[in-house]
Amino acid sequence: MTSATPRTEEHTAGIQWRNVAPHVSVTLSDLVNGDLAARTQLENLLTADHLRGVALLPDPLPAVPAARAAHPGLAGLDDGTRRILLTAAVAVVDRTDVLLAATGAGIADVVSGSAGHYLHLVGGRFRFRDPRVRQIVHDDADLATRTAVHAGLANVLRVVGRPEVALWHTALSTMEGDSLLADGLVELAERHLVSGDTARAHEVAREAASQGDGVTRRRASGVASRAALLGGHIADAVTWARQADDAGPVLAAALDLHDGEPNPRLADVVVSGHDRAALRAAVCSLAVLHDSAGRAGAILAEVLPDVAPARRAEAWFEAPERPTPLVEAHLRVVQTLVAMRSGDLDRAAEVLHDAARRLPVALALGGLGVAVARRLDLVRTGSVSGTAAALEGSAPGAKAGVVRAALLGDRAVEAACTGRDVQAATFLGLAAERGGAELRAWWLPTPDPVELYVRAGQQRAARRHLALLRAAVLGPASRPACLRLRLDLARAEVALAEPATLRRAADHAVEVSLTVGSTFERGLTELVIARALERHGRDADAAAHQLAARALFAESGAVAFLPDRRAAASSDAHRTGETGRAANVTRLDVGRQQREAREADAVPDRFAHWGELLTGRELDVARLVAQGRTNRQVAEQLYVSVRTVEVHLGRVFRKLGVRSRTELAVLAYRTA
Repeated sequence: MTSATPRTEEHTAGIQWRNVAPHVSVTLSDLVNGDLAARTQLENLLTADHLRGVALLPDPLPAVPAARAAHPGLAGLDDGTRRILLTAAVAVVDRTDVLLAATGAGIADVVSGSAGHYLHLVGGRFRFRDPRVRQIVHDDADLATRTAVHAGLANVLRVVGRPEVALWHTALSTMEGDSLLADGLVELAERHLVSGDTARAHEVAREAASQGDGVTRRRASGVASRAALLGGHIADAVTWARQADDAGPVLAAALDLHDGEPNPRLADVVVSGHDRAALRAAVCSLAVLHDSAGRAGAILAEVLPDVAPARRAEAWFEAPERPTPLVEAHLRVVQTLVAMRSGDLDRAAEVLHDAARRLPVALALGGLGVAVARRLDLVRTGSVSGTAAALEGSAPGAKAGVVRAALLGDRAVEAACTGRDVQAATFLGLAAERGGAELRAWWLPTPDPVELYVRAGQQRAARRHLALLRAAVLGPASRPACLRLRLDLARAEVALAEPATLRRAADHAVEVSLTVGSTFERGLTELVIARALERHGRDADAAAHQLAARALFAESGAVAFLPDRRAAASSDAHRTGETGRAANVTRLDVGRQQREAREADAVPDRFAHWGELLTGRELDVARLVAQGRTNRQVAEQLYVSVRTVEVHLGRVFRKLGVRSRTELAVLAYRTA
């Protein structure tokens, strides 16, 4: 009762108990078999550090009342069945022959007896059908019973030639500890760490520290701290580093991670070749990412195949070695940045979502993974997902400057996508003052600053920004400008161009966009051109570029940036009384349907120049596909088969040098 009161008070006093890191959330749900009541009860028992992922979860988890309620039959088990289940619960190898030998049971006892209701046997391996049973059986056994089971497993494992696992069970079968076992346990923990299994390394090193003394205990504490750090459990890492003599780099790295330091000197901490290779690839990929997504991706491709194999949690040293969780989290965030840099936002979101469910992503690169998760959600769906919100809430310590700038940039994206250009320009300006330029260098999807200032009516700010870009790119003292600055300048020239120079500026902006190689950035350039043309009253030309922007945004996954969606959001905001400037709703937004009707009449002329390369039927197919028709719709309109359309379309692609329907549509409206 005395321990329950503080827990209840802390639960009701603050929301920190509900800040559950995504990878912890997935683990908890798996370990209670999706039982919401059991999970809620567990969250009330675990500490805030456990829920945020900075402390290792207990293994096994405590058996909560909801878990027991789901398995009332466990209370009436006979002694033989209970011994079989307890042996399965504490065993660290999942071989059925070891389970049978350690319990003296026959295969029929497990398959046909009561134990068969709770254990699943296949391919000479066993596992619990419901992980809650393991928690209950372990909790119900007293220390003497568990000790005897460990001793039985140790004897069997020595016979079957697994001395390293036998050592572990021997250590847990000693009631008073044995310093002679400690050195072997430390070596075993180090082996786990090299294999990438930080949870096992931490568990074994902790046991070594409890068994050993003097130098051995300090050495074990050092391994425990290193394993905790590389598992992302930085609170445990700090605790154990302070008990070790040689854990200075670990303690420094743990404190850096807590403070959101983007360069926590992990190279001084890692011990395996897989970790070193993964870190080196992440650093080298980031170094070239600004100017070349292809080169960055090629560097990652050299190590990603070694990261792919999944480890079975029940097996010791039976899975391929791989990077530790913290190192893989850094690698996956960089992989996300590479996909985002190429404009494939759906792929970027897929990589990051998978990583967040397994790894301590909130710790990677000073919280950059958190910033990227939020931005991807906003540009893809217009709102922040539960996963991104959980990542943000579970991040330890103060947010790094780059993350704070990203949050302001997020508000700019939200405002821009709902037609509130004044607010968007304001937030983007604040973000720039607090590190937003660095984020733009990482190619986070963002509205174009100068074009946004123009739409907000802030001409002075737009021209000031243009002057700064010109000085950075064209000034006599400037170094060769990166692609990001060159593209920003090219778009700024479009946004502020006079009618006589607009076409030349637009062509140059498209040329730079093609060099960048990002579908999203290419679409944003088309949108900037469309809005500039509309401001000069050239609605038909603007509609064509708007159509190209729509196709490119849809291909990249930036649904929230679609012009149609923005106009609808702006209209909704006006109807619900939200503040905004009427001038922000341009003729391009208001007259979209009328222009599309006019566009339909103008389209045939836009394809006339292809007549020199294509046959008459190929030109018909190209025209309809570029207008957005499916192959079946084209076939119906031309009274031919779908197969005939596919053949003609293949020839069109080859003759025009394009690879997709989107590229065909963009080419049609760019070269008209």
